[in-house]
Amino acid sequence: MLKPITLFLLLFTVIARAQLSPGDLHHSHAGLEGVENCTKCHVSGKKLSSQKCLTCHTLLKSEIQAGKGLHAGKDFKNCASCHVEHQGRNYDLIYWKNGRDKFDHAKTGYKLLGKHKSLKCEKCHTPENIQFPRRLTAKKKKLGHTFLGLQQNCLSCHQDEHRGQMDKKCLKCHDMKGWKPAPKFNHNKTKYPLTGLHKKVKCAQCHKKVTDNKFKGNADYLKFAGVKFNSCLNCHKDQHHGKFGKNCTTCHTTAGWKKYNKKKFNHDKTAFPLKGRHKNLACKKCHLPGKPLKIKAYKKCKNCHKDVHQGQFMRRKKKGACEECHSVNGFSPSSFSLEMHALTDYPLEGAHLAIPCIACHKKEHIQKRRAKTIRFHFASTQCESCHKDPHEGKLKKFMRKKSPLTGKTGCAYCHTVDSFNDVKFNHDATDFPLKGQHKEVACVSCHKDAKARKGRQWHFSKMKKNCASCHTDQHKGQLADRSGKTDCARCHTPIDWLADKFNHDRDARFKLKGAHENVACKLCHKPFVKDGTKIVRYKPLKSQCEACHGKK
Repeated sequence: MLKPITLFLLLFTVIARAQLSPGDLHHSHAGLEGVENCTKCHVSGKKLSSQKCLTCHTLLKSEIQAGKGLHAGKDFKNCASCHVEHQGRNYDLIYWKNGRDKFDHAKTGYKLLGKHKSLKCEKCHTPENIQFPRRLTAKKKKLGHTFLGLQQNCLSCHQDEHRGQMDKKCLKCHDMKGWKPAPKFNHNKTKYPLTGLHKKVKCAQCHKKVTDNKFKGNADYLKFAGVKFNSCLNCHKDQHHGKFGKNCTTCHTTAGWKKYNKKKFNHDKTAFPLKGRHKNLACKKCHLPGKPLKIKAYKKCKNCHKDVHQGQFMRRKKKGACEECHSVNGFSPSSFSLEMHALTDYPLEGAHLAIPCIACHKKEHIQKRRAKTIRFHFASTQCESCHKDPHEGKLKKFMRKKSPLTGKTGCAYCHTVDSFNDVKFNHDATDFPLKGQHKEVACVSCHKDAKARKGRQWHFSKMKKNCASCHTDQHKGQLADRSGKTDCARCHTPIDWLADKFNHDRDARFKLKGAHENVACKLCHKPFVKDGTKIVRYKPLKSQCEACHGKK
């Protein structure tokens, strides 16, 4: 146990030291510990002196005097505002007011733009990026623990991807958003302005990648300087193998090989003037690579074109000459006219005039082991050769006869070429003559197969003739007889829906007499809802006076 006098002296020493020094200095300032060194940083009786700090920190002093860097700013003249001492040997000397990530880098004189905004501090502030490290190490600066020493030119941090070929001021072509693309670069300011299709060519197509192992790290780079461009043949192969000389611009321009200079080369002066579609053909379509430019036979279409019709027109007078139907303006549309079609064994009439050729003339195998081609010769011109029989043969008994109306057989017994819906058939010859509004009803309304399936949509045999087979009972069984059937014909006719045949005095048990003769039907026969449907009540209906007039 300590003696009282010893404990007193120990306590006195601690209190005295606390009065002289608030805490240990950072390890970088450890050499300044001791009462005798206080005035090296502090003015006697006052706080820390920034001027005294600069007697040691000469690197910062020179930058401040030059007006460069963060410490030259008016907000950073007081060292103690950011650097707090006497907090211990390992305490971080830098105080970031709003946190390091929110530090306004523009105050250093270098504003972070583009991709630089997202970078962490240590990504740039590394020993490798310090351009003159000896200047810092001479002042005992640790390169891995300082923000000094960086330069503002791009190449102080980034490798020169062009290996000295271009200007060292990268921002003449690039911006901070990224290396690619180089938005400020203008190829038109170089010795080789880009025109025509050259504008769309990727840089790497002309500026090839080369390898030079003398460069550390990535030895590959694109070659920009020393690229030959005086002749087209520096980049392009001579497709004519020297037959037209080495000056490509005699005929061609940078707009494209196909868009040759017609003023300098005119094919019309040759034995085969180019017309129609021939004008836009690529030269190599006719002038095949590796073969002489001069073509021996070219006056007939078949010299170049195959007979795609496989000899179907060889019996004609012109032996299937292409120009009889086609021109150099294109194979399609054909110049074969309706007037010419009228001279064939199948003149076009009615709706057939509006049908496109390909609807009948389809691609088929005309000959075995031959490719498909369009058929122009047919074994039959009857309707059935193109159209399916929607009646499934049930009306063939009519089709074998001549129609009394059209005088024709087959489908034409009822139909015309104007339209399938244009039917010429005498319905009065059947056991159901059409009268009144039935004459205006479309055939499909009655003759549509209720069980329609693909290839079958109509039926004509065993047709029911009673009204209920087609029409729904609008009276919901009010007027049905004892067997449950409603005879519509008792009141109605095919002329309209009005009950023209109905006689109230004859057909109802309530005779209309006196004032009742002038009363509107709807005043007695009022609507009501039956089975979810609103209908007019006819039966049963009360006939007592009080049912309508009430009691006195």
